[in-house]
Amino acid sequence: MFDNILTVCVGNICRSPVAERMLAKQLPNKTVSSAGIGALQEHGIEPHMVSLLEQHGYNGQNHSARQISHSMVNDADLILVMEKKHQQLLMQKYPAASGKIMLLGKWHNDEEVADPYKKSQEAFNHAFTLIDKHCQAWCSKIGN
Repeated sequence: MFDNILTVCVGNICRSPVAERMLAKQLPNKTVSSAGIGALQEHGIEPHMVSLLEQHGYNGQNHSARQISHSMVNDADLILVMEKKHQQLLMQKYPAASGKIMLLGKWHNDEEVADPYKKSQEAFNHAFTLIDKHCQAWCSKIGN
């Protein structure tokens, strides 16, 4: 059903690659990728997030930020975004895909994950914790 999952944030260096790594590890039979609405193309994962990923047993290396495209949207069975404004923007840009664009925090009252970029370590920790919680909820719904 949801075999190809795309996670999306703005720069594709903080939130969406973390969600991508978490979902890919927990759903090994699925294809999981990430992209940005305004991607910092070819940048790796932000160093604070790399540290958090690696502390929790995930690989924080070998990421190259990429801009979302029509083909990515078309190929995805499920597109998970971090904020309601991302959802609205993508639904406007890709109206045919509206039914598969959902908040990562859907299962927790549509909770949003604020962008920690250029903020404190606490902001990164909070975003990481929320992403982890939301990914676990999706994994329990999607399964293998």
